[in-house]
Parts: sequence; C-alpha cells; structure tokens
Amino acid sequence: MTGRAAETCAVATLAAIVTAVLAIPVLHAPSERLFGMEIAGRHHDPFTVMEQFGRPMSGGVYFQPFTDVPGALMARVFGPVAAYNWLVLLTFPLSAVAAYLLARHLSLSPASAAIAAMAFAFSPFHLSQAAYHAHIAQTQWIPLYLLALWRCLDRTTPAAVAFLTISIAAVVLSNFYGGLIAAVVTPVAIGTYWGFTSRYQHGSLARLVVTACSLLVIAGAGVAYAWHAMHVAHVDAAAFAVVRQDVFRYSAAWRSYFISPVEHPVLGRVAARIWNAAGMHDGLLEQQLSLGWGVVVLSVFALVAWLVSNRQSRPIAAVPVLACVAAVAFACSLSPEGTIGRFTFLRPSFFLYRELPMFRAYARFGVVVQLMAVLLAGIGAEYLWKSQMRRARIFCVALLVLAAAEYAVWPPMLWRDGLPTASHRWIVAQHNKVQALDCVPLSLESRSVPWLSESRISLLDTWIDDCTAPNLADKLSVAGYTHVIVRRNTPASQRFANQVPLGGLNVVAMFDDSAVFAVEERTPLVATVDIRRFYPPEHDDTWTWQWMARDASWTIVSRSRRPITACVDVDMMAFHTTRILRVVLDEREVQMVAVDERRGIVRLGPFALEPGAHRLEFQAADAPAVAADLIRNGDRRPLSFAFGMWRWMVQDRDR
Repeated sequence: MTGRAAETCAVATLAAIVTAVLAIPVLHAPSERLFGMEIAGRHHDPFTVMEQFGRPMSGGVYFQPFTDVPGALMARVFGPVAAYNWLVLLTFPLSAVAAYLLARHLSLSPASAAIAAMAFAFSPFHLSQAAYHAHIAQTQWIPLYLLALWRCLDRTTPAAVAFLTISIAAVVLSNFYGGLIAAVVTPVAIGTYWGFTSRYQHGSLARLVVTACSLLVIAGAGVAYAWHAMHVAHVDAAAFAVVRQDVFRYSAAWRSYFISPVEHPVLGRVAARIWNAAGMHDGLLEQQLSLGWGVVVLSVFALVAWLVSNRQSRPIAAVPVLACVAAVAFACSLSPEGTIGRFTFLRPSFFLYRELPMFRAYARFGVVVQLMAVLLAGIGAEYLWKSQMRRARIFCVALLVLAAAEYAVWPPMLWRDGLPTASHRWIVAQHNKVQALDCVPLSLESRSVPWLSESRISLLDTWIDDCTAPNLADKLSVAGYTHVIVRRNTPASQRFANQVPLGGLNVVAMFDDSAVFAVEERTPLVATVDIRRFYPPEHDDTWTWQWMARDASWTIVSRSRRPITACVDVDMMAFHTTRILRVVLDEREVQMVAVDERRGIVRLGPFALEPGAHRLEFQAADAPAVAADLIRNGDRRPLSFAFGMWRWMVQDRDR
C-alpha cells in the first residue's frame, strides 16, 4: 500500500469511528430511528425518499441514480428505513476521504489535510442536511469533482479526462443541486486555478483547452440527454417552477455563516432564539451554514500568508483560488435581492432563478463555501505551525480547539423516531393483531404512517373523517379498528381530554405527545356508519354535538340476518325554541317528534329494519333560524337541531 493510500485509509477509518459514535442511538435500532436532529419538524422529505427506495426501481424526472440506485439496493437487504440511514451515514467517511484527497492534491500536509477533511465531513451543513435530505447529504462528490477538474488542468491524460467525466456524472446524478452548484462554480474554479497555479507550467494552455473542450462535450451530452428525457416523458419544465418567494425563504442570510448551528449542545438554544426572533421558521434548516470562528480566523491567516510570503509554496499559491471560489459560492447562496439604504441590488440567484426556476434552495451553495473555508483553514494552520514561533503555535492549537468545540455535537440529540409519536411506536410494538386509527388527515407529512407501520395504522378517510364526531366508537368497531391514536395539540385532543368517560373507548397508554384508546369489542346489530349535511362537530366540557340546518341524514346498517325492530336514543336539543323533527326512513316518513330547546334524551323509532343499509333522514318542520339574528353571536349559520351522542337499542335480538 502506497503512502497516500495508507493516509486515505487512516482518514476513512477515523471518520468512520466518529460517525459510529455520533450515530450510536441510530445504530441501536436502524430500522426504527432516523439519524439527525429534527430541526424542521416531521417533514415529509426523508419518508418520501424511503418509500421510493422500497418500490421497484424506475426512471423518471426525479430519478438521481448515483443516490437512488444504492438506496434501493440497500433497501432490498435492510429495509427502506435502515437503507436511508446507511446511505446517509456512509456520506461522512466518503466526504472526509474526498476532501482529504483534494487537500493533498493542493499539497497540504497530511495533518492539515486531515483536519480540513474532518471539518468538512462533520460540518453543520452536512449534519443538518443529513437529517432530512439524503440526496443533498451526498457532499462527497463536490470535492471529488474539483479534484478531478484541477488534476486535469495539471495533467491532461486520458485517465484524467475519464476521471473528470466520471466525477461530473457523479456530482450531477447524485443530486440536482450538486449539478447546479458544479456548473456555476466551474468557470471560476478553472479560471482562478489556471491563472494562479497551473499557467506557469509547461503546456498549461494546451491542458486548459483540452479540459475546457472536454467539459463542453460532457455538458453538451448532458443537456441533450436531459432534453431527450423530458421530451420523451412529455414534461414541461415550466411546470416545475417554484414560487419566487420560496427563493428568498430558502436562500442564505450572510449571518448564517457566523451563527452557531442549532445542533450545538451548548450554543444551539441561543442560535434557535436568534433565528426565532428573526422570524426564520420554514427555512431554518437551510441556514445551518456556520463556518465557526476558529475556521474563519485560520482562513484569514491563510490569506495573510499569501500576501506576505513569496507564494512559491503550492498550498499558499492555491489560497486566491480557494478564496475566489468561496466568494462566488457565498454570493450565489444569498437571496436574489439585497438592500443597502434605499438602494436595492441584484445577486446571482436572481439570474439563476430566472433561467432555472425549478431551483429554490440557493443556500446549498454553502457546501462549497464550507469546503473552501476548511481548506483555507488547513493552510492557515499549517502556516502558523511552520512559523516556528512558540506563540504562533499556541495560537494555532487554540484556534483548532475552538473550531472543534464549535463543530461539536451530542449524539443523543442526533436521532428521532421514524414514527410521529410514542403512541405509534406502542401500536407497532404490540404482538397481537391491532388496527389503529390515527386521528389526522392525509397529508405529505402523514402519508408515510401506514407503510411505516406495515398498515397497522390508518389515517382519517372519507368514512371516518373526524375523531370528534359523536358515536366514534361505533364507527370504529364496525370498521374493525381496535385502537385510536390521539396526538397532542390536534382538534381531537381537547375533546378526548375533557370528556371522560368516552363511550366505547378506554385509555390504554398515555404519553407526553399522544394517547392510545382501545375500542371496546362489540358488534352492534345496528350502527350508524355515515352522517351527512351536519355542520362540523362542536364541544364543551360536557358534551359534543353537531348542528343541522333544514335537513340531514344518517346511513345506518342492520347486521342482523333477519328483519328486526330498533330505536335510538339521541342526546339532542332544538335551537332557541321547541321545534318539530320529521323522521324519514328509506324515503318514508315514520315519525314526527317535538324536541325541546333544553338538552335531553329523545327517543326516535321504533324502526322496522331489513338486513343491510338504510337511509334515515331528519327534516325540520319549520325553517331553521340564523343564530346571529337571535342571540347576536356572529354565527350566520341557519340552525334547527343539535345531535349529540346516541345509542341504538334492538327490541328483537333474535338474529
């Protein structure tokens, strides 16, 4: 094994050990937990990717093969959740290796290169993106691409061109933002590297031409392929344009590079308060770009070294290259417009968004700023250490310790459960057969719950669409549910907290974020399975009710095998005055009953029911009254009767 290979293996091993330490909580249960701090709440992005990994591989507009193919293959072995974790965790040692090879190409010493590599691999940008975006977390391809590009400018061999081609494919096909970032910084990376380093070498102009032509050919082939793929798929690029306001929300603020990351175990709360005071909520994840003051000061020393030295040292000669690339990436990461006083000026993202409106998170250019900054910091540390001055060396060590402290994280903070609440985990952990209803509607965030629970947990649907409706237990029982999950701070949570006991539901597990209720096992002969034309449920500390206007209806089901007679007791009242309720069964009027304005139990029926479904209609004999006209409460709804809980009774129980 050569010296460079041994060095690289050592860096990879060190990075793997650090990764394992940070991921200890996840490694205990890789199929249940996700790596990373929950900065943006339970966002759907990681779960959408996991679900994609679990499906058969197929191409498409969003297909990014350098990430999706390994993820799908690992999902076949470990399952989609564990595959997602492994795919993310592998990026840390891979990023360290790629950054180390780039640093050594710039002739940094092994120690300085290792420091830069570890800082890049475990940077706040990488740790925060790894929590949500498996594709953006593939940061290893950026330094690998710059290594291939600058190596090609130094030595344009067929092998170097092939390496450049592969690295371009990797950076573009691992994630779309990587392709955008590489395309934007490439002209600066080529121009500054050739101007400050390689142009002094024999044959540099020819190598520049060959490299540029190779890039043009590769870019042309890539554009042709993209156009062909979109044409075949009949995709309109304009349909993927994002809202302009999102570009401002997900672009970096200049202070993002200097505020501590929210993952920091000591300064994280302070950083969170700063961003909260600034009104930064939706875009908080993208603002985790902190370079750390230790890295910034060491980078300044690299610039000082370039200004005061003879610039014959290869690392010192690379300082303006790294600084220029960092400056361009920094400018591109900012929002489209800036303001100084009354003067508003345009930034690079304004023009990029105009040409490529499908990109919105320009803060992700910060990955290049991070890479350049740690490389400059490595050069600055090397310069201070080689000065032979004891005071300079002490200062160097102090800055490195400061940088390590600023990048420090606490492993117990870097994980969260793959399921939304402890109640969901409780349901999945049950060994007996359970079927639970989660009292939230279908959304991008909740759609992952059914497949994560292997279909043991369902969401609200068109049949059971509200957990605050009266007689929920009957509907749950008829539908075959054994449990219901009520999350904290949801519309159902207050009703379940205030009304005890709940007919047919018993609490079996209580957690800080949720509760689990068991559905009593019962198979009622008659059940109400659907209600129509009632207003949404309302409740106070004593009961839950639903108002109707002029008419409303129930769908009821007789589960008996022969005709039966049944009646129903309804906890109800009329609005403002006694009213007459007309009851119609299967389009035939069967009863008229007076309902008092005071709440009470009203018996409806008896009804002769054949086996199967029936439509029970309720009609107000008199016109409903507008609440605001009578009690001046601002409610413009016409109201007639309020229906609360009800209970079916079968007079003939012989089935």
